[in-house]
Amino acid sequence: MYTQYLLTLDDDSIDLVTNVVRDWCKVHHVPLECELGGEAMRFAVGRVLAGEKSPIALTEAMKTHLGIQNFKLSG
Repeated sequence: MYTQYLLTLDDDSIDLVTNVVRDWCKVHHVPLECELGGEAMRFAVGRVLAGEKSPIALTEAMKTHLGIQNFKLSG
């Protein structure tokens, strides 16, 4: 998957990134394996490497950077 991005992080940072990205992808109905999911992972790793430690701040930064609307699935 995207292990090359995670190899530079410690265990706590890996947990932070994977949890935030997984939740972001779920909310926005984006498969982690797609291009946008990969961009979310790359961005999150970059932010954590830059010193971000808050899941809330990381989520907000992803919303701003990735600029995707939350669409509800019609059912």
